Amino acid sequence: MSPGDQEAACRLYLVSPPQVALESFTAELATALDAHDVACFMLALNDQSDDVWRQTTKALGPIAQSRDVAFVLLGHDYLVLDVEADGAHIEGSVEAGRASLPDDRIVGAGCGSSRHDAMIAGEAGADYVAFGPPSPDAQACLTWWQMMMEPPCVALGCQSVQQAVAAAEAGADFVALNYELWSDSASLAEIAAAVAKITGH
Repeated sequence: MSPGDQEAACRLYLVSPPQVALESFTAELATALDAHDVACFMLALNDQSDDVWRQTTKALGPIAQSRDVAFVLLGHDYLVLDVEADGAHIEGSVEAGRASLPDDRIVGAGCGSSRHDAMIAGEAGADYVAFGPPSPDAQACLTWWQMMMEPPCVALGCQSVQQAVAAAEAGADFVALNYELWSDSASLAEIAAAVAKITGH
């Protein structure tokens, strides 16, 4: 199950820190994925070369994919096939990203709090749309999208247990947790339990 699919349960979507120390992070990621029902992991490096993206994906991709967790890149859709990632989360032109990747690769769309951008992304073939960071407008977009549209929606940028729970209650199919939140095992467990209770899974 990945954010390219849809199901009734709200599931977890983990986002990497902007810089990754592979020596420690590989074990940290594996522990989180083994402990909870995670649908997707996004590699979201900041100002790193393509070689660093390749090296990091080579180390982390198999950890996610061997556990049936989708592995997507923040942007960098041109690297997806080269590094055998499952797809890309795109903040720019979804149409261009979708055209650059085969249908079996995920193209997610970051839409902020814009219903207009989300509809354009959906029409362009996005496999999911993401609203965030958390705000009343973003929360309203989640509820609206869940009621009106078919592709899954992601609540992006959750930085607290309360934000993640509110996103699940608003109708998010996936709650995307920033590293600072999910790296705390107690907070991650609390979110996982609360989300499962909300959606009855």
